[in-house]
Amino acid sequence: MKPSRSCASTTPLRRKKARVLSQAKTVEGSIVVAGDDGIHWKAVTAAARLMKYVEQNSKNSQGNFNFTASAFVPQDAPFFPASYHLGPGHQFAIGLQSANVVAEVFAANHDASTASAALASALGHHARAIEAVAKEIDKDSGWTYMGMDLSPAPLKDVSIGKAIENFTRAKIGSSGTLTAAAIITNALKLVPVRHAGYSGLMLPILEDSLLAQRWSEGALRIDDLLAYSAVCGTGLDTIPLAGDTSEAQLAHIITDMASLASKWHKPLSARLLPVQGKTAGQRTEFDDPFLVNATIQPAP
Repeated sequence: MKPSRSCASTTPLRRKKARVLSQAKTVEGSIVVAGDDGIHWKAVTAAARLMKYVEQNSKNSQGNFNFTASAFVPQDAPFFPASYHLGPGHQFAIGLQSANVVAEVFAANHDASTASAALASALGHHARAIEAVAKEIDKDSGWTYMGMDLSPAPLKDVSIGKAIENFTRAKIGSSGTLTAAAIITNALKLVPVRHAGYSGLMLPILEDSLLAQRWSEGALRIDDLLAYSAVCGTGLDTIPLAGDTSEAQLAHIITDMASLASKWHKPLSARLLPVQGKTAGQRTEFDDPFLVNATIQPAP
């Protein structure tokens, strides 16, 4: 789905898009809420309104897994739902699921002065091999290779949270977490391949088993994730929220993300998952195969 700049008015077409996101399983979409021209305030309102609609009209309120409010995310980023394309077509980019590589490196390297170089070397070994294949595809197929998003995405037990704890030897959210986030981001910049998309640390709470556990324990909060996003990251990703989180509260959270992205001119997004009927202290009941359930924490 092409990202929308603003859909604050409730036209029949926009209501139809909201219904599609609520009911479809393979459709993804985003609303761009900030760019070089600043924060798009009407788009922020539209994104919050759409999140509330999808919360109230999708199974287990999990339709918002397929929607995000995005800021400064470049086209051809390979990670959904912020991904979009404006060109003539026949172009591709690659996203890496490499949290396990970070975990292995950080298990053996606890010194900040050497960990970044070790991580860049390990990720570079894999990334160069993948890019060589991508260039062959580019040459042989007529599809243009646009680059690689080096963000070490997790998947449930393949945990970026575990990787960070390997480095800090403390729970993620403790002192040292911000340093680990910066080390990962600096290492990604050193990898000699064509970069695309975020190319930063991803901390998707409900896509990572350990992050979901730490969230449930209260070790991670929204403000923590925004702080880490100042040196790295994708912003706020798969954040479980209570069903009584208002449209205005959602807009404030989105605006915080957009303000940070505007300050540093960096790609960030907010994929928020308010759950109808659930309050702080209760657990989500998502049945999507890519999501982990967690205890909902009070909103900031």
